[in-house]
Amino acid sequence: MVYKTTGDVLVSYGRAEMVPYLMTYQDVGMACATGEALTPLLLSFESVGSDPDKLATLVYTVAATCTESMALEEELRYMRAVKEGRVNEAQDARSRQKELAEISARRQYEAYRRSFVEFGEADNGKCPRLRNDFDELVWMIGQISGVQSLLNDATADTAVGVPRDVAAKVERGLACLDNEKWWGVPRGGRAALWNILPMLKPANADAWAELERATRLGFEQGVRLPSALYAISAYSVGDDQRVRRAIREFANNDKNLDPNYAMIDSIAGMLIKGISDRMWTEATGKRTPYGNLGTFWDDTRKSSESTINIDDLL
Repeated sequence: MVYKTTGDVLVSYGRAEMVPYLMTYQDVGMACATGEALTPLLLSFESVGSDPDKLATLVYTVAATCTESMALEEELRYMRAVKEGRVNEAQDARSRQKELAEISARRQYEAYRRSFVEFGEADNGKCPRLRNDFDELVWMIGQISGVQSLLNDATADTAVGVPRDVAAKVERGLACLDNEKWWGVPRGGRAALWNILPMLKPANADAWAELERATRLGFEQGVRLPSALYAISAYSVGDDQRVRRAIREFANNDKNLDPNYAMIDSIAGMLIKGISDRMWTEATGKRTPYGNLGTFWDDTRKSSESTINIDDLL
């Protein structure tokens, strides 16, 4: 009884205080550490009758940012090794990338699974009952994590076995949220899926137009997650022009951000920079130069900018 009371208090505190406070952080590494440290403690209270499913969706999601960041580093190492003809290192980096992608996929799929264990699934035109903003936030993050779990599982050669129908379920699930209220993410997320999996696209739907509107709404409301969804969608289908534009616009719209959701915007920034780093590394062998997100190696430069900055060599 004492343990259950403790668990209930912890869950209640997490919902009321910890999550809103963490959302104001810009440090994704802090969220990552919080997720990895708190998830086992939080979930241990299930065995004494507490219900941490809503919080579990959030802590599993931020815990996955740890392994996603490490997987990106291994992917960049792989690219550099291939470019320089170092076969053994390339093979080692690819193996490590897949190991980390598998862990990310497991964490993200569990985040998604916990969301529908708590609320049920959106099916046959019916939406789960979301009682308040916190429920809606958990539902939205759970849906996005479901998509990410599919992508990471594909990188890991489907080692996790994330069901292929997750994409269709997420497409339906995002439709249960108010698009205007949540920065354009619901429509933007659905449109991104339409591009990646065209069989999900409704007749006469214009995925890119939807993503454009979602991106504008995100900029206006100060949470740039739709912009990251746009970039991910364009990168997935090899649309270099749209990827570049998405990255430039993200970098140019860094003012008047919503401080209450700084963490979500920072995670969006991590996703955008990851795409930029991949592009830079593939082209030049090095990641996006510090402080130059939104620029590209082949941009036309003024002659005064062509001189080498000695700090870049240190």
